[in-house]
Amino acid sequence: MKQLFSFILFLVIPTLVFCQSPKVIVSITDFGGKAGDADCTPAVIKALGACKKHKSTELVFPKGTYHFYGDFGIDKYCFISNNDEGLKRIIFPLFNLENITIDGQGSEFIFHGFVNPFVLQDSKNVVLKNFSIDFHRTFHSEALVTAVREDGLDLEIPENFPYRIFNGLLQFTDFPKSSNVQTTLKTTEIYDYWGMLEFGTNKRETAYMVKDYGFSGTPLIAESLGGRKVRIFKKQLKATVGNTLTFFYMNRKYPGFIVSDCSDVLFNRVTIYHCGGMGIIGQRSRNITVDHCKVTPARGRMISATADATHFVNCTGQITLSNNLFENQMDDATNIHGIYVQITDHPAPNEIVVKLVHDQQYGFDFIRKGMKLELVHGTSLITYDTLLVKDIQRLNKEYTRVTLYKNLPAELITGDAVAEILDYPRIHIHDNIIRNNRARGMLLNCRGETIVENNYFHTPGAALLFEGDAHFWFEQGGVRNCIIRNNTFDNCLFGVWGKAVIDVAAGISEGFETSRYNKNITITGNTFRIFDDASLLNVYGVDGLIWKDNKISKNNEYLPARIGQDRYIVKHSDNISIDNK
Repeated sequence: MKQLFSFILFLVIPTLVFCQSPKVIVSITDFGGKAGDADCTPAVIKALGACKKHKSTELVFPKGTYHFYGDFGIDKYCFISNNDEGLKRIIFPLFNLENITIDGQGSEFIFHGFVNPFVLQDSKNVVLKNFSIDFHRTFHSEALVTAVREDGLDLEIPENFPYRIFNGLLQFTDFPKSSNVQTTLKTTEIYDYWGMLEFGTNKRETAYMVKDYGFSGTPLIAESLGGRKVRIFKKQLKATVGNTLTFFYMNRKYPGFIVSDCSDVLFNRVTIYHCGGMGIIGQRSRNITVDHCKVTPARGRMISATADATHFVNCTGQITLSNNLFENQMDDATNIHGIYVQITDHPAPNEIVVKLVHDQQYGFDFIRKGMKLELVHGTSLITYDTLLVKDIQRLNKEYTRVTLYKNLPAELITGDAVAEILDYPRIHIHDNIIRNNRARGMLLNCRGETIVENNYFHTPGAALLFEGDAHFWFEQGGVRNCIIRNNTFDNCLFGVWGKAVIDVAAGISEGFETSRYNKNITITGNTFRIFDDASLLNVYGVDGLIWKDNKISKNNEYLPARIGQDRYIVKHSDNISIDNK
């Protein structure tokens, strides 16, 4: 019998191996794409169509510089958490694909106009590697400060940020269109801005202790001083001559990579020089790895991405950020969290109407039949019941009617919130460099095991922020097991975005004595380089925190901004152990 079984295996196993689909390798040149000035978008659309016909495909771009215009991109209306919804003109529509690799072989991808480079939707086993993305005209603008006046500032605007003075207002524009490029864009495209932020030109970081200047989208009154020199008029503007003034892009419409409802996605050696939103935004996806990637400005510019470098919402499985450089983006290096929706009505004993409140969460689709939800007091963030979804009726992009298997508890009030109880992802963030960006380093708001180790932080605000609220951003947080070890925190808090180098907080406005939102945090073996008496740790609403074996050294690399401030601030918390020897 053994011999017969072995003979059967001998026949079957080779057949199984032979039947496995080998990876089909195709080149973009097979579809008419080539490096140079020509629009490569039509070739991409054809190539991706061909990739769908195979079970495993590698699409290769021979090393070079490729240009992509929006004329022949794919339109899709997208709801993107923490970014702006809208009809997107997509260059790389990776929809319903499996086992696909895009290998740039060291190529540069240059995008033109108001387009979305990559959108991944309902795809599995996707690898993106060995290329960079940039925009021919960045969504933000920059200028050098040449003089400071009582009524405003004198600026010199580099040639790579085209502009005009129109009806006495400063407007940033696109480059003039080449006559040999087919495009549907208007003759003059305007790049709106809503505010400014000063950067130190030499240090290439946000200027010391500066704040955002917001204009609510109103262009500045300006006049030309000849050449590329401009005078802007706004009283009480402060800046240092020689520093760089950056103009914020108005929206978050054009992230570099949108990953929705996907699984097993790997970014490897991908560089994001610029995009008009977040660098990588993952939502409702499982297993995302970002390894040996960069978010960094190119060609002498000060700003890379115009929002977070990476961001993950309602994801599961494993999220790994390893060996990356995240610098000079206009917001945090990462934020990992869930979504709260607010209860606006409960018309029946087992029925609620919920609303997505923040406009950058509109259309976010996560409540489904059979899903388990936590019921949370909006003011205290205390979870007081769990609910099982029986049925849903989506009314529009803001409101959903939810029917539950059981009646609602008596303590429910309008204004409370619900969030999904999901397979919270495991987080491993290691060996990254986070520096010189606006705002904070990383927002840690995931209930799965979170390990942050061997990273370097140099941020103007808190290096690590723990948050969560059900009244403004409506981001579900609350870590349950978080380890922060062997990191270097190098002169953080040289700006205004944080209360401590490690800031453990939450949006709690009631129930201070009982609400313990973040739990079980260990901070050990880290090095803190500091220039003044800023707080190293701020703890609020926490149950369980250990601080030990951390090294602290002082320097004079910045002027002191805080004197005599407590190194460790603990409020409304339990089981806190701080060994500051």
